[in-house]
Amino acid sequence: MPASDILNHPAFQSVVLPLLLCSACAAALSRTAGPRWAAAGVLLGLLLALAWFPGFDWPASTRAQKLPWIVLAGAAVSLLVPALRRGASGVALPAGLTLIALALAAWAGTSGSLLLAQLALVLAVAGAVATFLAWRHPSPPGGGWLVFLLPAALACLTIAWAMTGAAGSAHTTDDPYYAPQWK
Repeated sequence: MPASDILNHPAFQSVVLPLLLCSACAAALSRTAGPRWAAAGVLLGLLLALAWFPGFDWPASTRAQKLPWIVLAGAAVSLLVPALRRGASGVALPAGLTLIALALAAWAGTSGSLLLAQLALVLAVAGAVATFLAWRHPSPPGGGWLVFLLPAALACLTIAWAMTGAAGSAHTTDDPYYAPQWK
């Protein structure tokens, strides 16, 4: 299989790439800036994964194309507001968002929107990395996982919003991969 086929494979784009990027960015920022920046590293990895797939297209005409921009806006807010950098620690919130993202992936996959299922899996993998790091380093000094959690929660809401639009017959053209015929 050629390398270009592997890089464009849905499993690579949804699971492998976000896992590698989130882990590498979290490790790099944790080593260079300290453990309290691991959450920002996971967020950076999520943004890089979304830059690869689906990409930052402008103007964002479909609901799925708006997801990377909403995560970027949430990242800007969470990094600029100092209270979010000192926010909650622990594994409950990142683990909960991971489960919500997995549920959204199942909902999207069974509803026929494979694009939204892939995007929800990207979010679930980033959430799993955040959960693992929050478990491994329960309370980094001055660290808070709200830096990652705000953009992840906005992404979950965006995917759910896109799914409610995809379920209605008026919005099925938003997702080129929406194919409910197999249901």
